[in-house]
Parts: sequence; structure tokens; C-alpha cells
Amino acid sequence: MDYKTVIVFGAHADDEITMAGTIAKMSNAGVRVVVVTMTNGCEGYPRVDMKDKIVELRRLEAAECDKVLGIARRVIFDIPDMGLTNDKQTLQKCIKVIREERPEAVFTHGPVERHRDHLNTHNISVEARWHAGEPVAAELGESWYPPHLYYYKGMVGNELPTVVIDVTQTAEKPAEARATQVSQHTLFRRTKEEFLAEVEAIRKNRPKRTERFWITERVILKDFLPIT
Repeated sequence: MDYKTVIVFGAHADDEITMAGTIAKMSNAGVRVVVVTMTNGCEGYPRVDMKDKIVELRRLEAAECDKVLGIARRVIFDIPDMGLTNDKQTLQKCIKVIREERPEAVFTHGPVERHRDHLNTHNISVEARWHAGEPVAAELGESWYPPHLYYYKGMVGNELPTVVIDVTQTAEKPAEARATQVSQHTLFRRTKEEFLAEVEAIRKNRPKRTERFWITERVILKDFLPIT
């Protein structure tokens, strides 16, 4: 994954944490990592008294996550949770970001999901990656087709070829990033203190960790992958 720029599409502001070790590893190596968050987090409140402030809370938590993982830019679309649809406006927003950033790789959700926002993120981002490379909608920027497309979640089994990345040196980053998502700790069923304790344990023992990515059916491999 020797890239200059990558884009990670996530339905919600914590989805990218699934590949937190890889994001941090790439960022440490000088890769520009851009995260596109499709929804605004408005339904992510575990208590009714949080309803009116949850959107702002999740933006602040996303910004803290960016610092932890070294994310260079985060784009958050003002689309309500559970309301993401594959409409023209959202598709064109994604095309515009791809053409602005001109990434070598796009990471996104796979097609095996229960959550409608995850499924629609998959469909929109995959289509946007294709449209971005076509000579259409020129006002959205100069055409750019990212050659590599990966699924980082939303897959099961071995339906597609996979690549496994060693993230031992950034193994604590998923827990450290989740520690910043305080409003979601009820959903995660863990506290900030528990996440931070995990971070310290990983730093102390440094266990071997890997993250898995599926090479999508829309990528043509012209040769065998190199042995590393």
C-alpha cells in the first residue's frame, strides 16, 4: 500500500476505525488519508437528553479521532442517519471529492451488511469511483479513476481475494480511536477507561496484529501480487 493519497468512505463517523491500524500506518508513512463520512450522526444518541447535541458531539469526536489516526481531511455530508440514499446529489458529492483528491486507492464498505446506511455507502462509493473516471459532469472536476478499490468491512469468507496488512506497530490505534467516541460507548459496551487500558496493554506487550482487506471484483490484477 505504497500510496500518496487514499480515500476511506464510511457510513458513520466511527466506521473507519475498523481499519484504524492501517490508516495510522499509512499516515505515519506520509500517505494523505482522507475520510468521507456519509451521515451526520443524528441518530447516534443512546439517551434522549443527548438528541439535540449529538450531531455536534459526533463532529467533535470525529475530529479527535482524526488526530489519533493522522487523518489529513474529513468530509462529513449533512445527511441524516438512516436517511442515506443513492441519489444524484450524494453521488456527485462523492465524485467531486474523488476528483479533488485524486487517490490511488479507495476503501469502502462491502455489500454484506444489515444497516441501510452501510449498504448505501457501498453502492454510492463504488459507483462514484467509476463515474469519477468518466468524461462526464466536468463541473465536478477533472476526471480521475482510482485504480485500486478495497472493501474494509461488510464481507464474509473468501468470496474475493484478500490482502492482509501487518499493523503490529499501530495495533493500539483502534482502541485509542474508539476511546474518543464517547457518545458511542454505550453501543460499544465499553468505557473510555477500558479502551485506554487496552491501549496501554498493547503498547506494553505489542502483540502481532493484522487487518484484512478484500480486493474487489472491480479491480483487474495484471500480475500476481508481490511477496513481501
